[in-house]
Amino acid sequence: MASTRLPGKSLEPLAGRPLVLWTVAAMQAVPELANLVVAITEERSDDPLAAALEGRVSVHRGPVHDVLRRVQDAVAPFRPDLVVRETADNPFVDPAVVSAQVTRCIEGGFDYVGTAGWPLGIAAEVARGAALAEADREAAEPAEREHVTPFLYSHPERFRVGSLSPTMPLPSGRFTVDTAEDLAFVRAIAERLGRERASVARLRAIVEAEPELVAINAGVRQKTWQEAEVG
Repeated sequence: MASTRLPGKSLEPLAGRPLVLWTVAAMQAVPELANLVVAITEERSDDPLAAALEGRVSVHRGPVHDVLRRVQDAVAPFRPDLVVRETADNPFVDPAVVSAQVTRCIEGGFDYVGTAGWPLGIAAEVARGAALAEADREAAEPAEREHVTPFLYSHPERFRVGSLSPTMPLPSGRFTVDTAEDLAFVRAIAERLGRERASVARLRAIVEAEPELVAINAGVRQKTWQEAEVG
């Protein structure tokens, strides 16, 4: 809720539903996931977020900037073989893509499979539970702590890093929410989706039918993981 560029973004409404609940619904549709936890901060500013999630999904509360520790503490009780991480400002995650990433991680024997090659907001990050725990023990840089997974993909000499190549045409645009322009874009997409769950094919059909939509947030700069700042 304390995003610096768009405060309160997690509860902003998209077609009548808070943004975060779009993300939760998409992740609940990934068949390989045994448990889902939303890891939010201990700050009072996140109390409304906790209230909105109550009764819908498990919630863990932890440090503001040490998101790696927050995520590790959230998943540790489950002793997971794999951890699938999705940021809650991605309302249009495609569950089929995430499922394929899980399969790729398992069948390829990887420690990490990320989002490279996919439009922002469509895919997830998949990590071996043991690798994530190792990152939590050893990552020291603030940016590594805040962005959770850089320690894994920055050390290919230690971890097997893989990818999932797209096998279908991809939609143009950025489908993550960091700014007011991003919010305007995803609201336009949500209006066209209605109650339909997002997928790569459906998102592509929407932006191809109305290419002017992509211009709404085309000028937004995506922060690099080295920029350690919430939001």
